[in-house]
Amino acid sequence: MGTDPAPGGRGAAAPATGSFQLEDFVAGWIGGAASVIVGYPLDTVKTRLQAGVGYGNTLSCIRTVYRKESVFGFFKGMSFPLASIAVYNSVVFGVFSNTQRFLSQHRCREPGASAPRSLSDLLLASMVAGVVSVGLGTPVDLIKIRLQMQTQPFRQGDHGVVAAVFPGPCLCR
Repeated sequence: MGTDPAPGGRGAAAPATGSFQLEDFVAGWIGGAASVIVGYPLDTVKTRLQAGVGYGNTLSCIRTVYRKESVFGFFKGMSFPLASIAVYNSVVFGVFSNTQRFLSQHRCREPGASAPRSLSDLLLASMVAGVVSVGLGTPVDLIKIRLQMQTQPFRQGDHGVVAAVFPGPCLCR
């Protein structure tokens, strides 16, 4: 096994595992987790505003959520997106990079040689990653929105038992 230049081209080398590289999946996972942690409170406000539940503006929505649900209201349902979006980004990053690498290696047809990536390689790899993105992202987004829109955390269940509207991501039907 040889080495491929590390992303960023600073002279360091990363071990290659044939034409498949795990680093792209790890980078996607870290990026996805970071984006959820930083952006989730604003995404909750955006989702509530889009639902048109009577919040006048962004500041009004933030105050209402904080007053009625405390700071935890901004993070309601975050565990599912934290896990799923990290995996989602990991898969999309990995599929894109490995598809692009696969296409350029098969276009070159010389063992061990790496052809420069062309615009057509970029286009096709982006299309493959886009198809994977839509297939994974749509159900994840639906569940995330259902969990975010729970303004009343509990409701009366069967036989007087208090139950959450959507107690978890698996029960968001």
